[in-house]
Amino acid sequence: MALAVERRAAERQADALYTPLLDTNPPHPNGWPIRLIVASQTEARHNRAPWAPSHLISIRAPGTKLLSMIDLPAERHLELLFGDVTDPDEPDAARPDAIERTFAFIDGLPEDAHLLIHCLRGIGRSTALTLGILARYMEPEEAAAALHGLRPEAKPNRHVTGLCDTALGLKGRLAKQALRFPAKVWKPAKRSTSSSG
Repeated sequence: MALAVERRAAERQADALYTPLLDTNPPHPNGWPIRLIVASQTEARHNRAPWAPSHLISIRAPGTKLLSMIDLPAERHLELLFGDVTDPDEPDAARPDAIERTFAFIDGLPEDAHLLIHCLRGIGRSTALTLGILARYMEPEEAAAALHGLRPEAKPNRHVTGLCDTALGLKGRLAKQALRFPAKVWKPAKRSTSSSG
C-alpha cells in the first residue's frame, strides 16, 4: 500500500512538471497535448526520479554513451546518434532520417505521455529537435515562444533546425525563429506594416 501511495505521489509530481502546452491537439494521432521537458544529459540524469518520464528521446554523438540514464523499455526510448555540428557535410551531422524517426516516435505517443528530450553535451540538439516537434502543431513563431517558455537559454542547433524546417515544408520560417535564441525575454516578432500615403 505504501508503494502505491508513493507511486501516486510521483505521478502527481510528474503531472505538475509536464504541463501540457496545448489544451487539445487534434492533429496528433492520440491527441498528445505536448507534455515535455527538454534538458541536457546531466540534468536528465540528476532529475530522473522526480521527472519520471514515460518516454525518452536521447541524442548523442557516435562514440559516446549514455551514463546512468532512465531505464525504459526500448519502445519508449528513441536513441538518436548525431553530433552537435552545424556543417551537414560532417560525418556525424544529423541526417533527415533522424527527424523522420523522431516524428514517427512522437506520433506513437499516448495522450498521457510525459516526454523527456535530452542530449549529451549541451542542449543545442535537444532544443532544435523540440522546436521541430512543436512546429508540427503550431506556427513557427508560436513554437519558438513555447520553446522559450521551456528553455529561455536555448540555442537550437542550426543544422537540426534546418532539417526540421525542411521536413515540415516551412521554407526557412522555423530556421528564422531559431536565430532569435538565446533570449532572456521573448518578444513577439515585429510584423512588417505598409503605410499608404
